[in-house]
Amino acid sequence: MAKAQSFAEKAAKLAKKHDLVVMCPDTNKETRILNVRMVDSVKTEKGTYKFLDKNLKVYESTLKPFKS
Repeated sequence: MAKAQSFAEKAAKLAKKHDLVVMCPDTNKETRILNVRMVDSVKTEKGTYKFLDKNLKVYESTLKPFKS
């Protein structure tokens, strides 16, 4: 039977696979694209909070959104 991978091993393997190096328009240097999850809290009419999450791609050097 094969050895089970830990979460850290899986994350490192996926990070290597999805490395995307591009030129950052702000710094004019090569930088990687990072996948991040942004969670925003919104107050509803009832007074409760709702969490909206979305996945974004950002430049590693400036953390500004990547537009493809």
